[in-house]
Amino acid sequence: MGKVRLLITLLVLTAGLSGCNGLRWLMGFGGSDPQTENGEPTSSQVLTTTDNVSTLSNEAVGIQVTLPSSWQEDTRLHPSAELQASDPANQLYLVVVAEDEAALNRFGIKENAEKYRTLLIGKLNRSDGQTATDVAFIGSDFATQYEIRGLLAAESPVVYLHTTVLTKNRYYQVVAWTTPDQYQFYKTELQTITESFRETLE
Repeated sequence: MGKVRLLITLLVLTAGLSGCNGLRWLMGFGGSDPQTENGEPTSSQVLTTTDNVSTLSNEAVGIQVTLPSSWQEDTRLHPSAELQASDPANQLYLVVVAEDEAALNRFGIKENAEKYRTLLIGKLNRSDGQTATDVAFIGSDFATQYEIRGLLAAESPVVYLHTTVLTKNRYYQVVAWTTPDQYQFYKTELQTITESFRETLE
């Protein structure tokens, strides 16, 4: 589960950060965009807006999410995420990571989701618990979703909305996060974005 380990390794690098910057760096390096050799930003994701609806897609992987107008494409959250987006003014962040290793097929969605969450919780400075939501499907795909609360550092409380989705092609982690105060206000928006996730491959 290479990408899962990478997702969690990045948490270790950022656990000492606090405040808004800590959240900004939560799932990745923060700082500058990934660069090609000639210095141009590189990303496989594309944000398109039609009739006031924004869709962030990655055609190479065949996935997409629908975003509110306040959100933007963000390539600085995680170095190997397939989709990354944020609403920095409101401290809201989202990444989608594809897990397509054959080893995952030995287990079911419940076991894989538990493994992802255990790794995530294990790297928090302090865990304040996890709570299952009533989400069982994302579109027509099986899913399991939890709210995970904890501290990155003494000054950095965080809430993850962590969703594991099983499609016919692979597993995905859809992870949204923010501060507890913002989560209380934006919970429905984060759930709506997560539930808009679709795999577009035939």
